Amino acid sequence: MQIGFILILVIAIFVAIFSIQNGTPVPVDLFLARYEMPLALVMMACIIIGAVIVLILGTSRQFKKRSEGKEMKNKLKTFENEKLQFENNAKTMETEIQSLKDNNAALIAKATEFEEKLKLKDDHIALLTKEIDEMKTKSNININEGADPNSNDEKSEA
Repeated sequence: MQIGFILILVIAIFVAIFSIQNGTPVPVDLFLARYEMPLALVMMACIIIGAVIVLILGTSRQFKKRSEGKEMKNKLKTFENEKLQFENNAKTMETEIQSLKDNNAALIAKATEFEEKLKLKDDHIALLTKEIDEMKTKSNININEGADPNSNDEKSEA
C-alpha cells in the first residue's frame, strides 16, 4: 500500500513539473468551437479522459471475468455432483454385480445338484427298464414253456 502511495506521489510531482513548464496557451478546436487553453491543461484533460476510458473498459472486463468465474464455479459444482452420482451408481452396480455373481454361483450349484439327481433318476429308470425287460423275457419263456405242453395235447387230441 505504501509503495503505491509513493508511486502516485512521484507521478504527481512529474505532472506538476510538466504543467509548470508547458503553461503556454494553445488553440483547441472542439466541434464548431475554438478555445485557447494552456498546453498542460489540454494534455491533462486528454490523460484523464483516457484513464476514464481505460477504467470503464477494465471494469467491464472485470465484471465479465467475475461472472465467468462464478459460472465456472457453478459448472465445477455441477460436475462434482455428477461425479458423486456416478461414483454412487458405480458402487451400486458393483454391489449388484456381486449379488448377481453370488446368485449365479447358487444357481450353478442347484443346477449341478439337479443334474446329479437327474443322472441318478436316469440310472434308476434304466435299471427298472432292464428289470422289466428281464421280467418280460422270463414271462415269455414261461408262457412259451407252458404253451408247448398244451400245443402237444392239442395235437394229440386231433
